[in-house]
Amino acid sequence: MKLMILDGNSILNRAYYGVRPLTAPDGTPTNAVYGFMTILQKLLEEEAPDAVCVAFDLPQPTFRHEMYSGYKAQRKPMPDDLAIQVPILKKLLDAMKLMRLEAGGYEADDILGAVSKKCGAAGDDCVIVTGDKDSFQLITETTHIRHVKTRLGQTETIEYDIPRFTEEYGFLPNLMIDLKALMGDPSDNIPGVKGIGEKTAMDLVRRFGSIDKIYGQLPELDIKDSIRKKLMEGEAQARLSYSLARIDTDAPVKMRPEDAGRADFTSPGLYDLLNSLGFNRFIAQWQLTPGEKAAAQAARDALDYIEGAGMEDVIHAV
Repeated sequence: MKLMILDGNSILNRAYYGVRPLTAPDGTPTNAVYGFMTILQKLLEEEAPDAVCVAFDLPQPTFRHEMYSGYKAQRKPMPDDLAIQVPILKKLLDAMKLMRLEAGGYEADDILGAVSKKCGAAGDDCVIVTGDKDSFQLITETTHIRHVKTRLGQTETIEYDIPRFTEEYGFLPNLMIDLKALMGDPSDNIPGVKGIGEKTAMDLVRRFGSIDKIYGQLPELDIKDSIRKKLMEGEAQARLSYSLARIDTDAPVKMRPEDAGRADFTSPGLYDLLNSLGFNRFIAQWQLTPGEKAAAQAARDALDYIEGAGMEDVIHAV
């Protein structure tokens, strides 16, 4: 079995900045939702998963905020025209009967980790779709990443498995946590070790491995004394940053991979929702037809037009 799990907030955010402004007939912004659905459709075709689910963050503090008050403290609020699209996306996913996963006190990353761990334990394959590199630490023999990137207004996905990751980074995926522990992550306000940047952190992890190994032999390491001093002074920050960067694969996610289903394009309300959003492309691709409610409304609209225009005008128009 192959399960595909998407990082809902991350992909929606990537789509928002990667798709030109679009609006529904009623003026509601829809570009992020449209971009998300385009990515989903493409991956459904390329990956052909047996099951699909989508993980979302909740608008409440997590255990990381309790651990460190500065966690993500610098983050700006979500733009209003993006925030309004989150419930629209969730409604659309529900219409497609795709499982949505949320966990109070945890982030979507933790849900991705917990689900991928469940898949691995069952011997199933897991495809994680995300725009963040945080999840690279989850890459295993059974879990690979489709990393969503936006370049010059175009969105693309790059596949990462163990060989691809090690070729690019020079160490195993689980050491991504240690890399962040040393260099920090400004986007999440993870401090890291003061004075240790990405280049130095990459070199340390490639040569010596985990922060436990680095600090376990720090006096003997073949490194500059200035770097050794920074590491010694910043050990507490490195340990804290490791805890913040580490995805909790034991997050309380109450689902079984086999319970997640495929996208259902036969839902009666799916046509109506896509039509209200002006997503005619997906209506055509999925060969959807109006439900009874929409068909009845179309008939009433046609009758109103005939009565208002007069039969001669209608015949002339035809």
